[in-house]
Order: sequence, then C-alpha cells, then structure tokens
Amino acid sequence: MQAGSGTQIGKMRCDWPNKLILGSYCEIQDDVDFRLWHPFNDSSYIKLGDKVFIGHACEFVCNTKIVIGSNCLIASKCTINDTGHEFNRNANINLQPITSKEIIIEDDVWIGTSCVILQGVTIGKGSIIAAGSVVNKSVPSYEIWAGVPARFIKKR
Repeated sequence: MQAGSGTQIGKMRCDWPNKLILGSYCEIQDDVDFRLWHPFNDSSYIKLGDKVFIGHACEFVCNTKIVIGSNCLIASKCTINDTGHEFNRNANINLQPITSKEIIIEDDVWIGTSCVILQGVTIGKGSIIAAGSVVNKSVPSYEIWAGVPARFIKKR
C-alpha cells in the first residue's frame, strides 16, 4: 500500500494492498473494506487523492478502477462498486457475465451516509450526494443529487 504523509488508517481490510494508493492527510476510519477482484491486472486499482475522509464501514469493490479526487468526504456505510452483472433472460442469473466500468469521483465531493455509487459513474467536482442515494448515472460538477435512483436537486 502506498500512503502519503499524515494519513491515518483505522482497522481496515485490503486483500491486495499493492493496489491501494492513498494520498497525504487522508483519514480511513474503522471497518472499511477495499476489495479488488483482479489484483494481477495492472490497470485495476483504487486511488484516493489528498485529504480524503472515508467513514466507518464503507465498502469499495473494484474490478477495473476507482479514483477519488482530493478534499472529498465519504460518510459511513457507503458502497462504491465498479462491477455489476448482465441480465440476459436466456441464461441462469448465476451464470450471467460480469460487467465493470471505472468510477471517478472528482475533487471536493461530499457523499452522504449509506450511499451506493454504481459502475460507470463520474461525480463531478464540488458535487454533493445526499444520504441514502443510489447513483447510477454521472453527476455534473457543483450539483446536489438525492434519491433512489439519484436525481438532480439543485446547483451548489
């Protein structure tokens, strides 16, 4: 694991620490889970910028890439998952192929408690995601989104 100066790490789980890159002055609280499905793929990693806060019991599931910019707040019990499944009706559900698209969270983003961020999403700079939201499409910069699925509320 690469961690910049001043970074504080609680009790966390990370099966492949060489694929986790933490910036300087980050705070990772207890029970955070960083999971990588394909650790031998050079393009698969989780990267946090500087001054990122990750709250208690967050889960990161990475098959391709999860990148979080600097000065971000991710409240407790959030799930950030770049992986899903297809759902072809002609095949059993447990035999469906896996899909995966990178997640990018730009600088100065606040994600409220118990949010879910799904594959292929980019959350633009300065945006806020309200507690309990499920984000399944990209959010432009400086917008506030809320709901299941998350939708635009207003400009920040």
